[in-house]
This record gives sequence, C-alpha cells and structure tokens, in this order.
Amino acid sequence: MPWTGERSTRPSGDRPARRVRSTRRRARSNDTVAGMAIRDYLIVHYHEVGLKGGNRSLFERALVRNISRATSDLATLKPRRLPGRILVDLPSEVDSDEVGARAGAVYGIANYARARGGQVSFDQICDIAGEMMTAGDYDTFAVRARVAHSTFPMSAREINEKLGAWLLEHVGKRVNLSEPDRTCYVEIVGDLVLVYVERRAGPGGLPVGTSGRVGVLLSAGIDSPVAAARMMRRGARATLIHFHSQPFTDGSSARNAEEIAAILTQRQFDSNLYLVPLAPAQQQIVTACPENLRTVLYRRMMMRIASEIARRDGAQALVTGDSLGQVASQTLENLAVVEDAATLPVLRPLIGRDKTEIIEEARALGTFEVSSAPCQEACVLFEPKSPVTKARLRDVERAEGQLDLDAMTDEAAAAAEVRPLRFP
Repeated sequence: MPWTGERSTRPSGDRPARRVRSTRRRARSNDTVAGMAIRDYLIVHYHEVGLKGGNRSLFERALVRNISRATSDLATLKPRRLPGRILVDLPSEVDSDEVGARAGAVYGIANYARARGGQVSFDQICDIAGEMMTAGDYDTFAVRARVAHSTFPMSAREINEKLGAWLLEHVGKRVNLSEPDRTCYVEIVGDLVLVYVERRAGPGGLPVGTSGRVGVLLSAGIDSPVAAARMMRRGARATLIHFHSQPFTDGSSARNAEEIAAILTQRQFDSNLYLVPLAPAQQQIVTACPENLRTVLYRRMMMRIASEIARRDGAQALVTGDSLGQVASQTLENLAVVEDAATLPVLRPLIGRDKTEIIEEARALGTFEVSSAPCQEACVLFEPKSPVTKARLRDVERAEGQLDLDAMTDEAAAAAEVRPLRFP
C-alpha cells in the first residue's frame, strides 16, 4: 500500500484550529480513519534479550511462546516478532486491559503499550495521535518517533517535527522535549505504523525457559518465594520442593506452600511442587545426634533430599532463600556446613538483601500475605533451645556417623508427593 497524504503543517494563523474528536469512547480493534483499516495492538519491547547476539532469536521465540501461554485462556493470540519488538494483534472481542496485564508480567519484557495503527499515511498518524492526545489532563507533550526497515517517506526527525507541530496546533498543549507530561510515540517498522501514548514497565530479565532448571527449597515463609521468582526472572524454570513434618505438625505449611506455588506458577506456567515428609529423618536425628546440631542436621538432610529430587527433575542447581545473618542457621559458618551436604551447586539470590527489601519484593510478587500467615514449618519440630551458630564440619560429620544417610535420603525422596500446577 503506498504511503500518501502528508499533512500540512502551516502555522495556526493560516487556518483556524479544528477540534479533535475525543477518545472517551472505547477504541475498536477494527476502525477506519480516512478509509483505511486501523487496528489495536499490544507492542512489547525487551532490553536484555536484544543483547544476546547470535542467540537472540532463541530468546525472542521463548518470549513469544510465554506471551502466548500467559494469555491462552483469554483469546487465541498470535504474537509475532518484528525487529526489536514483539507485536500482538488485539481483536475487538478481547479484554485488552487483561491481555496487557497478563502479557506485561512475562519475564523478559522491558515495557509494553497498547497501540493503534496499521498501513497508514501521515494524515492518519495525525488523526490517531490527535485522538490519543486529546484525552486526559496534562500540560506539556513531546513526540518520539522511530523508523526501522521501512520505506515510509519521512524520517523519524521529520515525523517528530511535523506531528509535533500538528499536535501543537490542534490539541493546544505546550511542547516540552526534556520532561514532557505526556509522550506520543510513533514506531514504523516495515509497512506498519504504531502510535501509542502510555508505556508501562515490564519485569525485565530473561524469558523463563532459557536458562535451564533449578530446584528451589520452598518454605512457606517470605524469602524463598522471592528467591524462586528472582531465578525465574533470570530465565530458569523452578522445581519447587517443600519439606513438612506431618503428622507431628499440622498441614498449614504444605497448604501455604501450595498457595505460594500457584502464584509462582503464574510466572512459569507449569510447575512441579514436591511435598516431602521430613519427620522420619528428624526423628532419627533427634534420637542419635546432639541437640544443638539439630537445625544444621535438618538442613543438611534437606540439601541431600532436594539434590536427589531436583536431579531427577532435570535441575542443575539448588536455590535457597538464605540471607546472610538473618537467623542463626544463616551465619557464614552454618551456611558453609549446610551447603557441603548438597550434591548440586547452591544459589542464594537473596544473600545480600535486607529483610525490608525482600518484603517489598514479596508484596510486588503477590506472595507476602500467604507467606505471613501463621504455619508450622518443618524445622520447628524438636527445635533446639540453643542452636549452634558456628557449626564445625567435623562435629557435624561425627554426629551423622550415627545415621544411615543414604537410606534416609532415598526414603524421603521416594515418599515425596508431586503436585503438578498449571497457569492459566
């Protein structure tokens, strides 16, 4: 379709300013401006994915798949890759706000916006922008245009200048190029023109599924869900492993862990939650080992069992929610002794984070309320009065010499209950 109809940008004194039709009505996915079809789109930008060089297409395809999966119950959408961005056609029957919210939460997205456009001329760009810029209360504006791989007969600079002049005449707001109250974005890629004014931040990071798999030791508390989400944001899929001490504790930790796992699954779409009974191993530790070492021994047992389950699920590392010095088990000495029992690398995304920072992330993730609910965690069973804070490996290994560690590990891993979770 040829590019035609460049809008005149004569000074306002040469002709009276005309009013631009308000866009308070709901925009339709198929509309017409000057006889040409105008559609609604969701335009998605990424940042880190664009730095991947020769592997970039792999990451882009993963991002497209994840956007499709995140919105699969809303409509049959077909996101497509364009140079430097991803575009989703929004049919008139879909809830575009819900699609935007779902897609905008996908890891790997830097920002996203609802756009209008199509194969349009400059006259039509002016009309679309005019409708968008009429609504709302603001004083100053700017135009930001980008032209890529296109035969459009105007450069980005020309669009900035001429569309800015047209909006200045027709909308009646002041121009501020450094700190505008509102920005009108125009992106032209190939023969497609996209116009939008509201750009929202995404979570950033990398698409889930591009960085392997990790096994997360998931408690019902605040920290480990945040650690899991941080690894997902780096592109890793998470196998979720929760330890409970039933029947000596109630089922509250497992119930809370399931709720947390359901929230985390919204970020990776498929999860396996393993509910692992730790009580039999704890009973043997209590019977055979010094009281002050119990917590460290519990955690070493968890590392062994989690390593076995994670390896079976294809994971290449373990993840914990440890934060240095937060509790007695998280001193450097104890962390080193506990990690020694793992047979996979142990990653600690929160190790240098303050509790207030972790709580803030948990609120944003949506897990804080569940994580704050009272429950009986596994490690409180037969909890020592004075747990060791600087455990020595030789003392711990001497205590473990009284135990059949391999049998305890195999028994717990075999008794684990698997809960598959899906979203949406």
